[in-house]
Amino acid sequence: MSKTRPPRKAIPDRVKLTAALRRFGLTTADVQFDHNPALALRPINELTGDTIPPANDPAYIDMLLIHEHKLKTFGRGGEKRITTADGDIGKIAKMRRVNAKEEAFRKTLLTKQTGELAPKKSKWPSRPFRQKNTTPSKDAKE
Repeated sequence: MSKTRPPRKAIPDRVKLTAALRRFGLTTADVQFDHNPALALRPINELTGDTIPPANDPAYIDMLLIHEHKLKTFGRGGEKRITTADGDIGKIAKMRRVNAKEEAFRKTLLTKQTGELAPKKSKWPSRPFRQKNTTPSKDAKE
């Protein structure tokens, strides 16, 4: 009596990932997945509520080593982290600052009546000119 073999099950993605990492001498503890561009930098699709491109689109997710991921997230900064300007954290902070200023500007525009001039800002202080001496000097009379 011969038994028929059951159909093969599909290999789960987690097993495939582990096998691929092992091929390159890595483990899942050595890598992290990075959204590129960062999720906070992506616009939101009003219809779906998801980001554009979608958050879990595999075309926009990179597998990086942990130190590479930290470098991309926090920037170069050197030994003493003095700036995050070239990392995702710095870009997100800049985007928030710019959005806040833009929102304040839009609010000002919406509150202004048509044809109304914006209120004057403070005047630059002027440097006083040197006062001329109006009384003739003793040398001039002689």
